[in-house]
Amino acid sequence: MMAITGGRRRFVIGLAGANFVLLATIGALLAAPNPPLAAPPTVTLPGNSFACQSLAAQEMTEQGIGGSVAIRADGSIEFQLSGEDATEAWDAFAASAKLPEHKCGPYDPIRIDVSDPSLVPNQRLVVEARWADVLAWSQGRIDDQTLSDRTSRTTYARPRMPVVP
Repeated sequence: MMAITGGRRRFVIGLAGANFVLLATIGALLAAPNPPLAAPPTVTLPGNSFACQSLAAQEMTEQGIGGSVAIRADGSIEFQLSGEDATEAWDAFAASAKLPEHKCGPYDPIRIDVSDPSLVPNQRLVVEARWADVLAWSQGRIDDQTLSDRTSRTTYARPRMPVVP
């Protein structure tokens, strides 16, 4: 039989202590409650698109702007504004930023079709922004100028409707 010397005894005791600490740490990690995971982004299913579209229209009304809202099959949302003031696009962005409160979205991109600020007859302006940028703007994480810089703008001429006598 082999005798354990003092040096070996300290080594075995140290090894046993290290194993105890390791097992206690693993046990504590397993017993600790798991932190909640971040909620996945809400996805609007086709079945509630109409409800979200109605809520977006209601938000527009509360912002004091007239027009219509369409949620497209490609996941975008489009605001067609009836007023002559192109700055109403900011109000439509604000309305779209409230949709997550109703479990609607994300909608990417957000398109706002407004009267062109050049006041050329039948000229329209489409301002398009990313969902994340509009939410960051509404939460104060980016300013008006940054959101404006991140938008794309396109103008088009709306066909004239024939005048019926």
